[in-house]
Amino acid sequence: MSDIAVIVPVMRRPHNVDRLVGSLRASTDLADIYFIVDHDDEAEMEAVMGNPDCQMIVNYSQSRTFATKCNLGYRETDEPWCLFIGDDVQFHSGWADEALEVGRSGAFVSTNDLGNRSVMQGSHATHPMIARWWLDSHGASWDGAGTVCHEGYGHWYVDNEWTAVARNAGQFRFAAKAVIEHLHPIFNKGVDDEVYRVGQATTGIDRRLWFTRSERFSNA
Repeated sequence: MSDIAVIVPVMRRPHNVDRLVGSLRASTDLADIYFIVDHDDEAEMEAVMGNPDCQMIVNYSQSRTFATKCNLGYRETDEPWCLFIGDDVQFHSGWADEALEVGRSGAFVSTNDLGNRSVMQGSHATHPMIARWWLDSHGASWDGAGTVCHEGYGHWYVDNEWTAVARNAGQFRFAAKAVIEHLHPIFNKGVDDEVYRVGQATTGIDRRLWFTRSERFSNA
């Protein structure tokens, strides 16, 4: 068994599968990669099944959100560490060794996405590697043990909550040399598409939910 389960919630981007798997395999042999695919996303399923170096977990839920798929990926894997990413990243050599080394002192490791200023300053996490024991016993959302994300979020602000929970628990660590580059159009590293727009559609709702939950749980 590998050390890290790389959990990738996906939606209608079959063209990214081979590129992402190739990037991971070129960077480390310490991780297995799992694509979390909606049950009726036939093109995505075909692409994943056509690549022998990855595995597929099928989402049969009515919910198709990033949060739901992160939780499913966590439940359906058993590696000691879980890394949560999108399919729009590039793995840099040495990321896994560095993240695992930093993880010796904390259960929540923020990798370096080379894009988000708060991430690069070591205060926020977009692509965290989280110890399974901590997810099992504590959880990375305010919903508690056995959760990665609160499933009320459509897409955005999931990262705000898991960052706040990890920092409040004293488990947050930053691995500056564990580079998993975010190839997002907001950083001029990718092309906008319908999948990004699905996530953006609930931004206002997600923001209000984040502030409500932050006020409630931070003052609890």
